[in-house]
Amino acid sequence: MKTCAYCGKQYPDEATVCPVDGESLAGSIADRKKVTGLWRGVYGYGEREKLPGLGPVPFTLHLKQGWLEHFTGTVNEDAPQGIPDTGTIDGYFTSPKIEFTKQMPVGYVIGADGARMTLREYILAEGHPCERDLPSAPIFYQGTFLDANRMQGTWIINPQQIPLPGGLKLPGSLVSGFWCAEFISTDIKADPTGGPTAPLFDKTLLSPRELETVEGVAFGSLGKFSVADAEKIMARFVQENIRFEIKRDDEAMQEMMPIMEITGGYSGTAQLIEIRVHPEDEADAQAIIHREDPV
Repeated sequence: MKTCAYCGKQYPDEATVCPVDGESLAGSIADRKKVTGLWRGVYGYGEREKLPGLGPVPFTLHLKQGWLEHFTGTVNEDAPQGIPDTGTIDGYFTSPKIEFTKQMPVGYVIGADGARMTLREYILAEGHPCERDLPSAPIFYQGTFLDANRMQGTWIINPQQIPLPGGLKLPGSLVSGFWCAEFISTDIKADPTGGPTAPLFDKTLLSPRELETVEGVAFGSLGKFSVADAEKIMARFVQENIRFEIKRDDEAMQEMMPIMEITGGYSGTAQLIEIRVHPEDEADAQAIIHREDPV
């Protein structure tokens, strides 16, 4: 069967033109005029986030093309691995490229054992007040169409700082992976199952940097810093586009007043943050750290 990339109607393999809108049924990338419709996809995590329970997560996109290249929509992830509730999509499609931002109503974090908890649960577990659930960080998707009805690419959650009461901030790490999706129907009320599998994702079409995002690379340690110092360094790294990740040193924690825990407390007793950077960015990162005033 062939699917019209414009209206979504299906025809026998021998058909060449859609009688409804006159569009070609050849299935080339150029035939895709808009992304309106229902798409079935799957996303997975990069090698850096290979933890127990982090398998591929199927999802469904309901997209609507707007003016020019802009489109909006919603996303739902499949249980049990997917995030509950409906997220929003906002993006741009310029054939053959597509990019969009995904925002889920409730944010989650993944522990070292692969267990998932909401951001609120995580903040409470860290001993800080949090009265309500917090939204996820923006998730940035970019990709390329393989043909009129299939697309793939990478996604990334940039390092973020979660604001806490009193002007404090809790640092977060970069998370990344891959995704792919295929066109199902213009019927956005459909309830599809199944979806793309590994063969749909062609890593040979990724740029070296995109492939690195998916596969991961060994980041080098710059050392361990107090939370306050780490926050200043990470802010500068974000400004100068330096690729980094962090690792918390919970073994350095001792019982103390909450404000000491955040600001550093007594020398050698407070929580430390290990900062790691991409090997290509290490020289620039070291230069920032050794400046008299890193901010």
